[in-house]
Formats: sequence, C-alpha cells, structure tokens
Amino acid sequence: MNTPLANLLASQRSDQDARPFFYGWVMLAITTLTTMATSPGQSFVVGTFSDAIREDLGISLSEFSAAYMIATFCASLPLTLVGRLSDKRGTRFVMTLVTIAFGLACIGIGPAASLATSISPDNAFRPWMILIVLSIGFFFLRFLGQGALGLVSSHALAMWYERKLGFAEAIRHLGMPLAVALLPTGVLALIAATNWSIAYAVLGLSVWVIVLPLLLLAYVNTPEDINQNLDGDPYPHPHHNQDDQIDIELDAPSVGDAGLPAGAEATSGPQFTLRQALRTRAYWIVTASMVLSAAVGTSFVFHTQPMVADLGLSKTSAAAAVGTFGVVSFIVTVPFGFLIDKVRPRLLLAAAGLLLGFASTLFAFASSTLSPLFMLHASYFTLGLSQSLLFLLASPIFARFYGRTHHGAIRGSLTTFMVIGTSAGPFVFAFWREFSGNFNQVYLASGIAAIILAVWASRLQPPRLESSL
Repeated sequence: MNTPLANLLASQRSDQDARPFFYGWVMLAITTLTTMATSPGQSFVVGTFSDAIREDLGISLSEFSAAYMIATFCASLPLTLVGRLSDKRGTRFVMTLVTIAFGLACIGIGPAASLATSISPDNAFRPWMILIVLSIGFFFLRFLGQGALGLVSSHALAMWYERKLGFAEAIRHLGMPLAVALLPTGVLALIAATNWSIAYAVLGLSVWVIVLPLLLLAYVNTPEDINQNLDGDPYPHPHHNQDDQIDIELDAPSVGDAGLPAGAEATSGPQFTLRQALRTRAYWIVTASMVLSAAVGTSFVFHTQPMVADLGLSKTSAAAAVGTFGVVSFIVTVPFGFLIDKVRPRLLLAAAGLLLGFASTLFAFASSTLSPLFMLHASYFTLGLSQSLLFLLASPIFARFYGRTHHGAIRGSLTTFMVIGTSAGPFVFAFWREFSGNFNQVYLASGIAAIILAVWASRLQPPRLESSL
C-alpha cells in the first residue's frame, strides 16, 4: 500500500522528460529518524538511568550489569527471525509492530519494577524478583530498540540504495552522534524533575510520536512499489563486477535484487541465502571484526566513569571524553560514507580494525603517561574514527556481497552476533577490573586482537555462491 506522500512526490517532475523525484531521499530521512528512535534501548541511554534505577531498586552495580548482560544476550537471539520476517512481509509491517512494542516496553519497565519492589523486604525471593523483572525489562528495550528497530532501519535503506548505499548509510548514522551528545543531559534533567519511571515513559511516547506517523503517511517498502529503481536510476542497473583487481573504484558494486513485489523485474547478481552466506569466509571476517568492535566500543561508553576514575580524573572529564567521541563520529560520518562507495571494503575494514587496536592501546597505557587526560581524549578520538567506519561498512558489505533477496535474514544474523558482543563486552571488562584492579590489561589484549583481525580483514574477497570456509 502506497502512502499519499509517496504518490505525490514520486509523480513530481518539472517537465515531461524529467525524472520523477527519487523517493529514496524521503526514506533516508525516515530511517535516520527511526535510527535515532532506537536511543532508549542503546547503552548510552540505559547507562544514564543507572544511578537512578540502582538507588530506587536497591541493587549494586554488578547486579545491574549482570541483568543488562543477560538481557542483551537473550535479546540478540531472535534478531535473525526479525530479519526473515522483514524479507517476507516487508520492512514497513515489521517496523510498525516493533515501534508499538518498543514504546510499550519503555512505558512498562518502571511500573513493572515498582511491582517487584512492593514485595515485602522480609521475603527472601524479593531481590531475585527485582533482578528478574529488571532483566525482562532490559530484554525488551534491547531487543526492540537497539536490536530490531536498528536492524529494520538498516535493512530498509538497502532496499532503496545500491551504488550510493555507503553515502546513504552515513547520512542515516548522523543522527546517532547527535543523540549521544544531547540525550543523556536531557534524560538526567527529566529524571531529576520527575523520576526514572516517568522519564522512560516519556521516551516511549516520544518514539510513538516520531515514528508511527512516518510509517502511516510516508513509508514505502521498495522503489519498485512506486515504479522507481535503486538509487533513482531511470532503468534497473546491472550488478557491477567486484573482482578484486583494483583498490579504488569509481562505481561501488551493486546489491542485486531482493525484497521486490511479485512480478518485479530482477536485477542480475548473486542472491545468497543465509545458509550460503554462513559458508563463506567473507561473512566470518566481517562478523568477527564487527563483534569485537561492538564489545570494545560498548565497554568504552558503558564504563567511561570508572575508566576515568582509574586515571584520577573527574566525572566532568568522563563527559568530555564521550563528547569527543560523539563530535568525531559526527564529523567523519559523511566523508566515510563517500569512501565506502569508492574504496575496496577490505582496505576499509582493515583500517577500522587498526584504529580500534590503536584506541584500545592508547587507553591501556594512559595511566603510565605524563598526560592521562590527553591519552584519554586521544583514545576516544580514535575510537570515534573506528566505530564510525566499521558500523557504516556493515550494511553495504553484506548487501553488495550477498544481494537483496535475503538481506534481512543475513543482516539480522550479523546483528545477533553484534548484540552478543555488546552484552559480553561490558561484563568481561568489569570482571577483569575487579580481578586486576584496572582496565589496562583487558584493553591491551583487545588492541592486540583488533590488530590480528585487521590483518585477516585485509584478505577479504567478494564471495562466490559456491565458495565456503
């Protein structure tokens, strides 16, 4: 079903021979907003609620972190199914269901926690009930927000762009640095003015207000639904050759054909199933790089305050370090998007891995230098470069390597592994700090692992349907 806005804009042309307005630009704006709407389920917002939730529920930091880890791990498991459903029913249908459920999860987590705390303090089961309810609440926030809504937003964009997908992904990601820079301060003020339960409910209502009207009035699944083509081209363009003979190319390889309505003309190019993709070396090179980046990057953000405390710096320094990360991410996102459409993915994936290794190593040695503050900002600066490049690469690589037909399922499987990384990373890093007294060794180990993966990434080759590990 086409929306009134789609019918109006797609038919606009300045004269009889001019191309109609490419509706992909509207979809790019929509997916940028839906990506920002994942914020209530992202670590930087959940972490902002940490003090208020722990004080209200009477739990420790380790209990809070354990609930978050368990919930995030469980939230990663159904994401491949979300991708499969979006392949079959379309991204609009899935995004509508996810948005409604996500808003309910934000509204419901506070009252559910209050019911758990209403149990008599003399009841031995009370602490376990609090942790169980909190874990369930975190599960829905992580599964529906950071997981499902983020996954479908990325998948939706791959249905509209092919040669320009790197640039489009860069624009979509621009919203997140803004959210990182602005939301924590606003959330803290809202908690101070009300309480954490009301603050989360306001976030849930905001998700509904922003996303649901867009889905109703403007969302279109694929360009073929309104008689347009990928990238706004006048005709379906062929699948570009991706033989690894040069390292810089003027035209990025295409995605192929998928997610099309019945009877639509197919574009040439390989269309991998999830099972076929899992049998390729390229899948595991990309996935390993993304998972390590998710684990280490989430740990940087989630543990900023204890990391800064270990260096003898103030909480203000912690906020400034995260600000450095956000500003760098915002500045480099669009230029990196252009690079992804021009430069071979193996070079960019390797470069992102090296940057991640450099960021981890900088922090590992920060406490032993004359200027820990400088090293702290240098590590977050470099992390911003690495994270921006890696996460922009994810969707274009898989769409161009494996095609559009099963992109939702394949991209969903990657998201599953990445969410597992975000769940395990903060817990492992916190455990090592309690064991050793600081984060230095675990960050150094992460830096070495990132460099090893960068060398492996430099061997990335486009897969063939018959290729296997």
